[in-house]
Amino acid sequence: MRLAIIAAISIAVLFPAAASARTIDFSDLRNVVSLSSPQISPDGKRIVFLRSRPDFTKDRSPSDLMLIDVKTKRVRQLTFNRRGLSSPRWSPDGSSIAFLMSTTVEGVTDPQEEIFVLPLDGGDPRPITKAGQGVDGYAWSPNGSQFAFITQDPNPYKKQVDAHLDAFEIGSNDYLHTEAAIPSHLWVIGSNGGTAKRLTSGSWSLGIVDPGVTSALSWSPDGTKIAFDHFPTALNGDTLATHIDVIDVRTGKRVPLTGNSGLEGGGTFAPAGSAISYSRNVAGDPTNGNAIYVTHLGGGPGKDIRTAIDRTINGTDWAPSGKAIWLFGPDGSSVAAWYLTLGGSTKRINFGSVAISQTGPIARKTGAFAFTGTTTNHPAELYYLASPSATPIRLTNYNGFISKLQLGKVTEVNWKNDGFAEDGVLTLPPSFDKLRMTGHRFPLVLVIHGGPQSASTLAWNSQNQLFAAHGYLVFNPNYRGSTNLGDRYEHAIWHDAGAGPGRDVMAGIATVEKAYKVDKSRVAVSGWSYGGYMTSWMTGHYNIWKAAVAGAALNDWFDDYNVAFYVYTDVPWFGGSPWNPKYSAMWRDQSPITYAQSIKAPTLIMGDIGDNNVTITNSFKMYHALKDNGVPVQFVAYPVHGHFPSDPVRSEDVTRRWLAWIDRYLR
Repeated sequence: MRLAIIAAISIAVLFPAAASARTIDFSDLRNVVSLSSPQISPDGKRIVFLRSRPDFTKDRSPSDLMLIDVKTKRVRQLTFNRRGLSSPRWSPDGSSIAFLMSTTVEGVTDPQEEIFVLPLDGGDPRPITKAGQGVDGYAWSPNGSQFAFITQDPNPYKKQVDAHLDAFEIGSNDYLHTEAAIPSHLWVIGSNGGTAKRLTSGSWSLGIVDPGVTSALSWSPDGTKIAFDHFPTALNGDTLATHIDVIDVRTGKRVPLTGNSGLEGGGTFAPAGSAISYSRNVAGDPTNGNAIYVTHLGGGPGKDIRTAIDRTINGTDWAPSGKAIWLFGPDGSSVAAWYLTLGGSTKRINFGSVAISQTGPIARKTGAFAFTGTTTNHPAELYYLASPSATPIRLTNYNGFISKLQLGKVTEVNWKNDGFAEDGVLTLPPSFDKLRMTGHRFPLVLVIHGGPQSASTLAWNSQNQLFAAHGYLVFNPNYRGSTNLGDRYEHAIWHDAGAGPGRDVMAGIATVEKAYKVDKSRVAVSGWSYGGYMTSWMTGHYNIWKAAVAGAALNDWFDDYNVAFYVYTDVPWFGGSPWNPKYSAMWRDQSPITYAQSIKAPTLIMGDIGDNNVTITNSFKMYHALKDNGVPVQFVAYPVHGHFPSDPVRSEDVTRRWLAWIDRYLR
């Protein structure tokens, strides 16, 4: 719900869409290829990446490891039909590629992800690790002689569990867990395999169990130290106290990097020199945006280097010299890239209309990097950027078939409210220009982003295009709490989870209605996660909706605190516990379920039975409230774990039901 999701940056479209009478439909979306994990070779000449195609027959999305030559754009497939393939990484000398892949380990029932190394001069991938609980994350040492890796400890209570003595202490846990949370720790192993050496141990952890979050690992340039995230326990509810540790690989001595009390992550050594970057919420306040600090061992907290940018930073990487750093994050209607030198200069990089989806590491010899990116009329492809002053080059055209379809135009919307300059994204129906000349008025559908620490930006959005093809104006408003308009805007949701964001959304609607021919009798509101929260809030406070779709909606903040995995991480947003009389009224007043009796809009409720992020108890409450008050309501649940169905069949079904409900009331 409140995980930040990277959305978009904005190069001229290299392959403009051809005019076509046919609009996009579900059959087209089934053919969209996903690209991820772009990794450029140390010499900057080749890129490996994962290509995934949905298989609706087997209901999975298998990935293949691909290799492309930057100069010739020639692509070579490196793996075929491998299960659980992820996390490709180049060896420092560029001769081989490591990755994680599912395999069986002696004495372990289920397949586990282990490190494999594929030599590029020929031969099969060779297994490196045999971790009984699998490998959750890893990193090559600078000289390529070792891997550092993270694996969960064996369950120390296995014998008791086998004997049905399986009661466990809850702690900062959610109500869906059925066993104790076991910590993960750091090991090293030779790059040719052999006996692994444990470096850390204890009740603390290098990862949390659910949601599955694992620390990144960063080696010092000389290969003697490793920086990592130190989680107090393996439970999400305790993560506010997370800090960065640095360990000496030879001696095992471990020291905190900064002395900060928590909220740290992503400690990364510069490839040369002594600098280390890390992320932390501005001023150590978890309700603020994410800043990037630079320090050195023994240097204390260091300096926030993105103060002048005033934007949440979602990604970073060092330039080869160690004297400059790339920052990535949402900025208005795009996701921007900035190139900062430690001397103080800042350059915002122009990516034109290309929106960055995912970046890879910088090539250590050339400073080039690869990324996946989209435009508003083209799904993800692989791009290459030679330097901060270069123009991005598109290397692939896996989704070129989209250019044969008639798509909706995507535009930015700007307005002012409560002293803020606000924005959003509007997708027009493909027939908009033709129909508006006849005086046609268009139904309006809001699809509100989750987070709330996220943002809607100018990028490819399959759902928006699909809905627009049904004749709707599709509006994605960025409300306070969004990450694209500065620290003050992001922090403004503190103590104001619904009312202020609601006014932002209504002001955005007024702007759209003024600029476009909106049929005010046909307006729908919808969203998933915090977008579902906003949907429930809006329907309980504004009676303008013809229909609503609330997916994984947080309807009761008490449930978020008591039975979801957030627990104590929610407290800063309200100032204190909901069970403290001083704060309990605020938790209740900002829960949409409190206003359920005011909801009149026909509502489709959806969610996953196994969602421990926004527990489905929230949806049960709203369903009964609406049903008992005579509001047309349908409640659909998926029997899976997670915050949103991860398989292609169920994922498509969510969108089909969402669109069908809107069509039922707005067409």
